[in-house]
Amino acid sequence: MKTTLRWLDQHFEEMLMAFFLCGVVVLMTLHVFFRYVMRAPLTWSEEATRYMFIWFVFIGISYGIRNNTHIRVNIIEVLCPKVIPVFSLIQDLAGALFILYLLPAAFNSMRQIAERNQTSAGLHLPMIFVYGSLFMGLCISVIRIIQKFYCRFRFPAAKNRAKTEGGKEV
Repeated sequence: MKTTLRWLDQHFEEMLMAFFLCGVVVLMTLHVFFRYVMRAPLTWSEEATRYMFIWFVFIGISYGIRNNTHIRVNIIEVLCPKVIPVFSLIQDLAGALFILYLLPAAFNSMRQIAERNQTSAGLHLPMIFVYGSLFMGLCISVIRIIQKFYCRFRFPAAKNRAKTEGGKEV
């Protein structure tokens, strides 16, 4: 059980992102095949592809947090490497505050869509599944930020090791 949880902790977002990206590729390939070869375009594939891509992007937020791969300006860190731990903490705090700011708005947006029972045009899918992607991505991001802060303060020796944008130790 512990190894399964550890594996999920390390690969949860990757698994979901791989699923959604494969879905995008397969559906777009089918869409092109049916439109140009069979001359009978699928009416729902473009919409399904769009929604899978939306889920892919919002799950990618937490993946970027987990692996330290979000875009950042690090000119001061390059010029003065001693500030890396302080700037890293400031960046993580700013990201956490921004995500915590977005979370209630995402929930309210999802709640309003659920109250209206709005469905998509092609798939007739409840739009809460689409709007839920932002809320789910932000919730997983909060979990990843909590993990980052836990590791930063629980294992202080590890925080002194600088990490590059790819999550690899320097």
